[in-house]
Formats: sequence, structure tokens, C-alpha cells
Amino acid sequence: MKYTISEKYNCVIIAPKGKILGGPDAEIFRNDLQKLIDEGKKNVIFDLAKVHFMNSSGIGILIGGFKTMRANGGDIKLCNADKRITSLLMVSHLNTVFDTHPDLDSAIKAYGN
Repeated sequence: MKYTISEKYNCVIIAPKGKILGGPDAEIFRNDLQKLIDEGKKNVIFDLAKVHFMNSSGIGILIGGFKTMRANGGDIKLCNADKRITSLLMVSHLNTVFDTHPDLDSAIKAYGN
């Protein structure tokens, strides 16, 4: 899983590109989240605009990240999910767990920015 990390209005935006499949990427992602937590950055947005496929291991990455952030006083919001990923979140009932938004601006506003 390739992704960029940027900041906007006191939010960290993680923007993956391509496929989210799990594997060794999960450990790299966990380490990056821990670095953010160590820096006191706890408002995270996972921008799915450029994600075209996610399997169950990819969902595991999202859940693991969510649990890590919540355990450390933070949160992860999702935005820009396409129809396929939105459907996957609904089938797995994760749409009731994650705060999802149609675009980046509404996700940023949800953090009170």
C-alpha cells in the first residue's frame, strides 16, 4: 500500500493509492501511525479517493489503525470512498464504526476545524 501523509487544518491526511491488501504494509502503517501519535497528532483522515480495491486484510489495516488511534485518544475518519468500498463498509457494518464523509473538506470540518 503506497500512501502520502500531509497535514491540513490540524488534521493528518493519509491518502493511499491503488490497492489496500494488507501483508507487510500493515506493519509499516502501524509504525507510521505510532509516529503520528508520538508527535501528538491524533486527528487522522484516511482519504480513499485513489483507492480502487480493498480486501479483508485491507479492512483489517483500517480497523487496526482505528483501534490504535482510539486507544491513544485519537480518531480516524474516512472520506472519498468509491461505491465499491462504500458497499464493502456497509456489508461489513463498518459504516457504523467509522465516521465517513463524502469529501475531504467535510471530514476536516467534522474535527471542528
